[in-house]
Amino acid sequence: MLLADSMLQGSADLITFAIIGLLAWLGSRYGLFLATVWGLQALATVVLAFALTDRVDGLLAWAGMHDGSEFGMIWRQSIAFVTSLAVVAIAARVAIGSAIKEGATNYPPLVDLVGGGVVGALAGSVVAGILQVALALAPLPAWAAFDHSKVGWDLGKGIIELVAKCAPLSKDDLATMMDGEPGFPVEKAELEKPPAAPVDPNQPPVEKIELPQWSEVFADINWNQKWDEGEKYIDADKNGEFSWVLRSNDRNTSKTRDIGLRERYTLGPWVTVRTLEKQEVQRLQRAGKLGPVFGLPYPPPGGMAPGATPPPAVTPPAGVGTPPTVPPVQPGQPAALPEVPAQAPPAAQVPQPPAGQPAPGAGTPPGVPKQPGQPSGTAPPSAPISPPESTPGAPAPSESVPGAPPPPSESPAATKETPKPPARNPSPFKPAPKK
Repeated sequence: MLLADSMLQGSADLITFAIIGLLAWLGSRYGLFLATVWGLQALATVVLAFALTDRVDGLLAWAGMHDGSEFGMIWRQSIAFVTSLAVVAIAARVAIGSAIKEGATNYPPLVDLVGGGVVGALAGSVVAGILQVALALAPLPAWAAFDHSKVGWDLGKGIIELVAKCAPLSKDDLATMMDGEPGFPVEKAELEKPPAAPVDPNQPPVEKIELPQWSEVFADINWNQKWDEGEKYIDADKNGEFSWVLRSNDRNTSKTRDIGLRERYTLGPWVTVRTLEKQEVQRLQRAGKLGPVFGLPYPPPGGMAPGATPPPAVTPPAGVGTPPTVPPVQPGQPAALPEVPAQAPPAAQVPQPPAGQPAPGAGTPPGVPKQPGQPSGTAPPSAPISPPESTPGAPAPSESVPGAPPPPSESPAATKETPKPPARNPSPFKPAPKK
């Protein structure tokens, strides 16, 4: 376990047993009464520390430890909690020590030995739970990281529940403090509602109140202000995936998403636990860092930011091509088939006319010059006619054209030239003009 987890994580159970054993020994030594006082003092300390942490955090920010400092942003909340614990513990110890005189209570030695040990062990459990809460709150480095869900005795969870039972709050305020405001999923039927009826100009305008919306709570471990795959989150709508937008459950009408103690303790370092409001989600979409999400229109209102590119579209699978584009038919022209690119034949197979002879006309088969008064052929220039292969020792077959000279012989100089495209009538489906 020491190799798999951090040094603190591997020794967490050992530290817990050591604290409980130490307080049990001190309770059996100093008696039942003092052990009870220690337990009540630890309980009052943790309850008051949770109540004062936000106020101490505000004082630290006022004193200069604001969010602009990296150290202040990461450690201020932890320092506020530990400072609250220390101040309350010292004040309680001074007040109780001045009120109780030495030898004020006298119990039989067996009662002090056994009762003091049992009550001291309970007080040690409270102290160990406070330590686990403080470690779960702190953003410790990797070599000292602490995950309360991996310890044998998760006493910090019991401390959180104990604070809930001791807090003098109403039912709604207590629910907000412990579980936050998780919100509700956006129903598909609400997104498909028909547009509202036109507003009557004769009636006074009705002010539209837009409730805040926010995402599920997550732990922003890499500090990039968005949820990434692999980061822990609380599945409030129980759909098995992270929800970017939930309907608001703003109990205290603060227009902000309050995060509860259970949510913070479940997700790890408290300073990394956060949520995203609807405006922040749309800002990520405009910047091109987030694609379409359920519950919000896409592209977002206002369009994409300058220079931002939307997420890449899904490419079709291999083997599925796109149909060829057919140009529109112009009036008075026959419909044209889609153009199919043809591979140019090798230069050695295209015969060229010898020097001094005119170039063949458009549509005329290669090797046959155009004669005066003769219409052009219909063979497309992209499909030249190559001479048939001849067998050694056998006379080559000749193809005679009435009124045309025999095909010119192939010259070595002409084979190195690239055939030029026809000068006119590029479309093979349009007849050449007659002279």
